[in-house]
Amino acid sequence: MPYRLEFTKTFADDVRNADRALKLRLERAIEKIKAEPARFKRLHHHHNFFSLRIENFRLVYKVEGEVITLLFFRKRSEVYRNV
Repeated sequence: MPYRLEFTKTFADDVRNADRALKLRLERAIEKIKAEPARFKRLHHHHNFFSLRIENFRLVYKVEGEVITLLFFRKRSEVYRNV
């Protein structure tokens, strides 16, 4: 099933502050998510929310039908407070 990718302004701001190497790893991770979005860690209190570890950062996204929305890309200590 082809998924459509969307992102929030918060996600764009988070990525803007990342260094080049981290952005490259993020791009590769997003390709894996597009291929199989339910493959990664599901957040306990949110049915359609998932998390993926990239170094000491977490990429949090949600899946609704054919749409994957990238929500946050922050350090672990900060990201789960916002979900």
